[in-house]
Amino acid sequence: MSKKLFVELVSPERELWAGEGDMVIAKTVDGEIGIQPGHIPVLALLAPGAVVRVLGGRENGEVRAAVHGGFISVSEHNRVSILAETAELAEDIDVARAREALSKVEAEGISAENVEAQERAARARSRLEAAGEAVRA
Repeated sequence: MSKKLFVELVSPERELWAGEGDMVIAKTVDGEIGIQPGHIPVLALLAPGAVVRVLGGRENGEVRAAVHGGFISVSEHNRVSILAETAELAEDIDVARAREALSKVEAEGISAENVEAQERAARARSRLEAAGEAVRA
């Protein structure tokens, strides 16, 4: 059994990242999931505005991405596929733009009835979190 996972992060536009990692951590609609080599096969729906982390993904570092919609699939061969509607790697995120987007949606008001505002806020928060920025709830 391999001691590494092969992880691929793809969106409809392109493959954002692929490589080996020690563990994948992602938030699904059912809660947070951690995947290590030998994990049972699973298919799960990613939570809106999720942050995916691949530990050991870059020379024993970490790959972080803001993921908006999609699925995570784990096969029996230590392969993890993150199939996102949209996704951004942490290093590609414009932090100032994400902060501005969050401020704007908060100024407009986020209510339980306004699903679109909730989704915009979740996207902005996940982008900031993936980039390593402090995020207020």
